[in-house]
Amino acid sequence: MVNLVEEDAALEPSIHHPPRLGCCTCSCSYRTPSLRELFEKDRRLLRSMLAIVILMNVPVGQYVLYPLLLFATWIHESFHGIAALLIGGDIISLNVYKDGSGLCLTSFPVSNFNRCWVASAGYQGTAVVGGVLLMFRRSNISARIGTCGAGLLMLLTCILYVRNPFGLASLVIMGFLLLILGWKLPPFWVGELFALLASTTCLNAITSIRVLFFVSEAQIGGVVRSSDAVTMQEVTAIHAHVWAGIWLLLSLWATTMGINVTFETASNHDTILAQGGDGEDHPLALTELS
Repeated sequence: MVNLVEEDAALEPSIHHPPRLGCCTCSCSYRTPSLRELFEKDRRLLRSMLAIVILMNVPVGQYVLYPLLLFATWIHESFHGIAALLIGGDIISLNVYKDGSGLCLTSFPVSNFNRCWVASAGYQGTAVVGGVLLMFRRSNISARIGTCGAGLLMLLTCILYVRNPFGLASLVIMGFLLLILGWKLPPFWVGELFALLASTTCLNAITSIRVLFFVSEAQIGGVVRSSDAVTMQEVTAIHAHVWAGIWLLLSLWATTMGINVTFETASNHDTILAQGGDGEDHPLALTELS
């Protein structure tokens, strides 16, 4: 694991001067963190993971995790739509259903590349978003911005694209809740909520792919439709299981990067110091001075 700390000499005098990397102008050093440092820095992540494990194994847990499943489905379908928009296409509708499935109907210029581009965007987009969210789990400012931003984007998609009653009702409620909670919650609790969103998105990006190894089509919105992996197989002649395996590896890689590469504000950095953390070197922690 690599350690990267960025320092501003004008605001935070440097105690040591490690060798500089050729790729940047900041002072950088490489160091493997101790278990104590990982525990001190990632209590928030550990708490979210513990909460998920407990909720997955208690009777009422599925009801608590249900909104987070819909959140991940919304991200997945949104990336199908974004992929279509990027190649000059359009989003006809974006629906989320009560069983946790979703469907994004798009139109775009017909070509094999465009079909692959749109079909593969859902799983890849969910994996990348989950990893990026994890990277900002230590920053209370980023957690507040990210939670409010997710709420606003969810409401925007409801206005523009969501058409089924259940999808509209659930996503509007979730959008307003994320917006209000991200705005009003104290820094500690908004950070906990953000870490839970990030963790469940990464987990969903990994676990949802296993279905592709056993199911080639499913009923979504009352219509039997092929999976994204089957669509890739039809276009490329490469077996659906290969595509599922590639997306699974990408999800694992994005999650690993999200855990090991973190961004945090100076206030969070100071809090760790006050709690007894080392504070000098952390696993790929980019300290933003605010």
